[in-house]
Amino acid sequence: MLLLRVGVHPTPQEHHYRDTPASSSSLSCLRPASSSSPSSSSSSSTPSSSSSSSSSSSVVFPERRNRFIQKRRRGHRRAVPSSSSSFGGSVVAVASESCERRDKMASSNVFLECLNESTKFVVSATAMLFLLFHPTVETCWCLLGSIVNSVNGKLLKRVLNHSRPNGAKKVDPGMPSSHATSLSYLSWYAALAFAFEPNAFGLATHVTRAFAIGVVSLGAFLAYLRVKLGFHTWPQVLVGYGLGSSTASLWIVFGKSYLIRHLARRPEDLKNLHACLVVAIGLFALSAITWVKELVASYASMRKTSTE
Repeated sequence: MLLLRVGVHPTPQEHHYRDTPASSSSLSCLRPASSSSPSSSSSSSTPSSSSSSSSSSSVVFPERRNRFIQKRRRGHRRAVPSSSSSFGGSVVAVASESCERRDKMASSNVFLECLNESTKFVVSATAMLFLLFHPTVETCWCLLGSIVNSVNGKLLKRVLNHSRPNGAKKVDPGMPSSHATSLSYLSWYAALAFAFEPNAFGLATHVTRAFAIGVVSLGAFLAYLRVKLGFHTWPQVLVGYGLGSSTASLWIVFGKSYLIRHLARRPEDLKNLHACLVVAIGLFALSAITWVKELVASYASMRKTSTE
């Protein structure tokens, strides 16, 4: 009976290790009492095997708990490098995606810059070819109004003397935008011309309407590029677009209501219109030479930066 009571009831030290959190230093020093005391060995040889097994399990339990805690700590230490490596991999993936996005934006900006620089040359060449193959009074009047509109925009730009946005490639005044002024004039004049003559050039009405909408949309997009590429601010482009479209409306209305009727009564005055157009084209040629010089200078600077 004495042996059974010793096996069933743990010592106060074992009570302490069961109730308090286990630490590696305190639990490692605890060993089963059976290895040191002869009474436990004699009890293990007795028929009461259940009482001895309960005593040994009560003593070994802190060591099992200690091993369990150590395993959890080792597992946590192994998980830290994996989490850090996964975090590093995610950072590298995000960085590579941002680099790819930046490269795509750079390539798209290069395309938009080329489109923006070529707009004035393409539009001017188209206008001259239209005058060459369709030299009517309406064409002469339209091109004369286009040059007058550009001159008005240049004068207004000098008067207002509004600076361009920070980082712009040009340093001259930016209010109003010359590109927006010219593009809005030509696009709106073409759209209004098709509105006055829906079957011009033998085309169907729906074709001329679609062409008018397309021309106005293209002019608005090319004017938007001036803001996108940092050449102008939104107010500068909007003022230029308003100036060009209003000039086109007044110019075509005046031509349809007065000029064509006047030239029908006095055809000899047509030479005056041609003379004014020649002078205007001469002034335009001077500005076109300036465009070519700026284009050559920008191309030379791009080559210099690429070689460096």
